[in-house]
Amino acid sequence: MLSYHDLKVIHIFVVAVFFISMTVTMYNPEKVLHKIVAGISSLLALGSGVVLLDRFGISHSGPYPTWVLIKAGIWLALSVITPIVTKRFAKAAKLLYWPWIIILLIGVSMAIYKPL
Repeated sequence: MLSYHDLKVIHIFVVAVFFISMTVTMYNPEKVLHKIVAGISSLLALGSGVVLLDRFGISHSGPYPTWVLIKAGIWLALSVITPIVTKRFAKAAKLLYWPWIIILLIGVSMAIYKPL
């Protein structure tokens, strides 16, 4: 069984791989490999996040703290909206870079401070 710190390292690594592969996809939408890596890493981030919640003692049946709901919303938005924008509006996908940085900052802040 993995320790809390092992799971945290895996989660951070998988999220970094997701962000890197989606950024490459924004700038070069023809690369299928990066889309596949982004999809797989997105699911692994979700899975490792759920396991980390269990380690915090947060029940899977809820109610969830607000910071968990915000992080889940960020994950859903980035995992669903970004591929759609990249596919349908390839030229506008590059404009997602700075909002992504801000969203990343919000997600990291929620994970570290757990404010709500």
